[in-house]
Amino acid sequence: MKRNMWFVFLLSMLLLIALSGCLGSSSSSSDDDTDTNTDTETNTDTETDSEDNEADVIRIASAETGADTIEVLQNAGDKYEAEFGTKVEVEAVPLADIFTKINATYGTSAQYDAFLTGFIGHISILEEEGKLAPVDDIIENLGGKEDFYDGQILFPIEEQTYWIPYDYNLAYGYIRTDWLEEKGLSVPKTWDELVNVAKEFTNKEENKYGLILPLKSDGATNWVTSSLLWANEVRIFDDDWNVILDSEEMKPKVVESLNLLKELFPYMPSEAANASYSELTETFISDQVGMTFYSGRLVDILEEKNPELGENFEVFGIPMQDGNGVAATLGYDSIGILESEHTDETKKFVEWFYKEELFSFLHTYGVHYFPAQESIYNSEEWRDDPVIQKYWESGVEPQYDLLKNAELHSIDSDGPTTDARPGKVFEAFLIPKLFQKVTLNNEDPGEAVDDIADEIRSLVDN
Repeated sequence: MKRNMWFVFLLSMLLLIALSGCLGSSSSSSDDDTDTNTDTETNTDTETDSEDNEADVIRIASAETGADTIEVLQNAGDKYEAEFGTKVEVEAVPLADIFTKINATYGTSAQYDAFLTGFIGHISILEEEGKLAPVDDIIENLGGKEDFYDGQILFPIEEQTYWIPYDYNLAYGYIRTDWLEEKGLSVPKTWDELVNVAKEFTNKEENKYGLILPLKSDGATNWVTSSLLWANEVRIFDDDWNVILDSEEMKPKVVESLNLLKELFPYMPSEAANASYSELTETFISDQVGMTFYSGRLVDILEEKNPELGENFEVFGIPMQDGNGVAATLGYDSIGILESEHTDETKKFVEWFYKEELFSFLHTYGVHYFPAQESIYNSEEWRDDPVIQKYWESGVEPQYDLLKNAELHSIDSDGPTTDARPGKVFEAFLIPKLFQKVTLNNEDPGEAVDDIADEIRSLVDN
């Protein structure tokens, strides 16, 4: 009996242990499965959120690298994200590097969605490569092409617009009026007067020079020094896209402009050989040169670094050879939108930015950011800025006068229509090479023109 009871007891215990093990295993397994499923669902949600966040990030490369300007762009991005949920990342990229970086990252995970640039040549090349989104709808919503000085700053390509300008950025002259007064001279109106003023200003023993023009192979030389060509009505292409730089009609004009550059070269500091944008302002503000050539930004810089100079300069256009008018190089700053999976959202942000934040942006360099829209130029909100008001007569109105009356042209806008060919000439730095040949290398101007014309033909044919 005891044996049977022991057997029953033992069997009961084994069943209880087995049952407990099964229940424990089931419970444990259930908990593990629940945890695993929860983790899986959480991970899936995290991945989805990550993908959504990635899709909702707009990346902008800004050639406007000033600290205040970048801060405005970043603050605008923060406001946009708070209101619409789309993150905006802004990266400062120097103007000299931005075109290369856009191309290097296009189609990669590091691609930008929009960019700020200063040259139509960048736009025309990127459009030819199919990398840009048209922005005519944004232009229309901002007041239409008529507000952009009757559309003259839009440079459409086959009747579509691919950038949204926010300023005109002409290259023109600045001259020290106190130096003129000391020498008994006036602002030069002809080429002979320009050379004479440069000569009279120069005193190498005191490190004083007449002027500075950049000669380096970069955008500054393309933009600034080319004004000597436009002051003699030089053109690179004809209406059929033939290279005419060395043609029977055009070559004498080019040679005359190059001879003017050769005459001016001895009155430039050594920095001219490698000068870019910063040297054009620094040499003027530090009293090293009496004439420089730049945009309205020079006024903003001197107000910051040498405000006493604010009463001793005058803006002037590059004189035509015989004094019959003046010239300036076209310049313009704008935003372009790249084709990407974020194009629609990027366009929404850019339009919102122009409507909501543009005045704050323009006021970071008040004289430099001369509005690309007449409605903004005429608005009290834009004009109500201390620097703009201080330099209205000396730095702002002269830009408007040049815009309306000067001979305006540029390398990358040359030709009968907006096209990648002059953009490629711009990016190849062939015109700076032409200037270097006759100054740094002392080559014959006529031969230099022939050589560069052939290089341009080879470039555009390929």
